[in-house]
Amino acid sequence: MNQTEKNLMKRAKSEDDSKSMDRISELPQDILQRILYFLSQKDAVRTSILSKSWRYNWRTRPNLDFSDNTFFKGNPKKFLSVVDKNLQLYRDQNMGLEEFRLCICYSDNKEPASFLEKWIPLLTTMGVKKFRLSIHSEYRKCVLVELPRIVFGEESLQDLHVQGFVLKQDAIERIALSKNLKKLRLEHVYVKADTLQTIIIIYPTSLETIQISHSNIPFHKGSDFRNLSELHLSGVESSLDNLSSCGFPSLKRFTLRYCYTLVESRISIDAPNLVYFEYLGSVIPSISFATISTQCSTHLYVFPKGDRSASWLLKLRTLLESLSQFNICLDINYKFCNHFRGVCEQLIIHDNVHLALDDGCNKPIAVESLLLNCDLCRFSTLLKGLFRICRPKNFGNICFMRWGMKVTELVWHVLTKRESGDQDQFKHELWLLDLEQASLEIEDKNREGWRPITVSELANNKKLNYERTRFALKWRQTL
Repeated sequence: MNQTEKNLMKRAKSEDDSKSMDRISELPQDILQRILYFLSQKDAVRTSILSKSWRYNWRTRPNLDFSDNTFFKGNPKKFLSVVDKNLQLYRDQNMGLEEFRLCICYSDNKEPASFLEKWIPLLTTMGVKKFRLSIHSEYRKCVLVELPRIVFGEESLQDLHVQGFVLKQDAIERIALSKNLKKLRLEHVYVKADTLQTIIIIYPTSLETIQISHSNIPFHKGSDFRNLSELHLSGVESSLDNLSSCGFPSLKRFTLRYCYTLVESRISIDAPNLVYFEYLGSVIPSISFATISTQCSTHLYVFPKGDRSASWLLKLRTLLESLSQFNICLDINYKFCNHFRGVCEQLIIHDNVHLALDDGCNKPIAVESLLLNCDLCRFSTLLKGLFRICRPKNFGNICFMRWGMKVTELVWHVLTKRESGDQDQFKHELWLLDLEQASLEIEDKNREGWRPITVSELANNKKLNYERTRFALKWRQTL
């Protein structure tokens, strides 16, 4: 092919591309806006160079997404000016705005705060349905800016995500969230301590999802969450006692993470349609469910801190008893610094003594799986304590990296003590009487399941790298 032919083909391709672009440009305006909706703000602006007809299309799309990490980084005045001009443009043209996201760096000159005072009332007149407002700082992890009350009440609002604010004094007495709000997410949002007990937050019955993290926003007695399907609480610093008086008839997923106010709480949740509950933390909570679905499952991630006063195995058994209707997956991470090791060993022994004294009174709880992560030197002692309070169908899911083979051999040694016939061993470890069968399994990635393997086969298999193993346990029917 000579150069002339190449040039002709290149020109033809260019004409085809131009025709394709013309066909896109001929689409109805509402379809063009929907196409622009799925682009990032930066890419939407770039479409202005496609053709004359596209020059201003990005200014009419139904969503605006501004972040000072993307636009004019290092020049906050320019960034604030651009956001301000765009909002004024939408207002002047009487255009609606479905979604508005703003991520902004807070500076000591208070300039962003003054703009927010201007922008938020403006947004409420545009029919915004989805609103995200995030404040951050280059020097501190989280800064708190006073948030105008008006942001909560806009009737069109359906999805609200607020990060890095403190509620203004004029909003302290009573806050009524938008009656059409379906999703609420609050991160690092605080009420000042001296007014925490007096604030009243009216949660609308329309809410379907609530996510609150690292905040002290309270729940009040008798709140009606009739349509709430997901509740996620992480690092919540306010009391959760009032959840016991709230109704959750539609709740399906409930997660609690690092909520340390639970140490002094006793909570009973009425959630008849719950299908999944997850707890993660060092505090073993006192929580129960009034009525639940028989299909409900729970995952408990517990990492005790080694408090001298904490008989955590006893507390864990109480928790398992309250969740005995669930399909339970239990994950214990018992790692400590050298300073606590002697203390923790004594705690385990102390708890085991109390568990041994009432073995006939409290039956162990059936759990789907048990995973234990701790130092090898106290692995056996802790495992025996856990077997006193629960009966797992599967134990392990051990990844073969550094300690994989050592852990497997140790567990196998503990489980096969029942075959020694040592009556003194049975006397001190009564759980051995209930264990009928133990087998080692390895993950079969090809079949997407598990297959049997012996300890010797495992030890001699040099190809193992990041394979996973577990122990399948069959218990006598005494539960």
